[in-house]
Amino acid sequence: MSNKYSYDELRRVIEDKIKELRKELEFYEALLAFLEKGSKGFEKVEGKRLKEEVITLRDNEGNIIATITATQSKIKVVPLVKIDAEHKLVKSYLTKFLDEKKNSSVGKVTEYDIKSANGVISELVIEGSFNEYFLIELEAALQYIINSIIKR
Repeated sequence: MSNKYSYDELRRVIEDKIKELRKELEFYEALLAFLEKGSKGFEKVEGKRLKEEVITLRDNEGNIIATITATQSKIKVVPLVKIDAEHKLVKSYLTKFLDEKKNSSVGKVTEYDIKSANGVISELVIEGSFNEYFLIELEAALQYIINSIIKR
């Protein structure tokens, strides 16, 4: 019993995968650019423990798009713009980023919860062991995702 796919079906599957990989590459390029902006003090930041702080995350135009409350063991993100909880960037990139951090030596995530109300993300709660380096990575990831969603 063999499944036969038409040329058009195979072509569509491959094209979809290429688009997905391009978006993922774009995400990592944006993350790298964000990290390079702050690289001057990066060596100092990597080992620095995180003290409790509240950060406002801004979009490309300077509008506040989220607040981040961070301690060494818990981070709470509250978006101030509507983000569809089922959006592809949330489902693929944000969850992938957080899942990868479960096995990381820098900023270990033990668990996370993406809370939503009426299909819109109301808050993101991340628990684990964090330092300032992890927070910089998280900010970059969130900024990329939210800016990409707002653009569309």
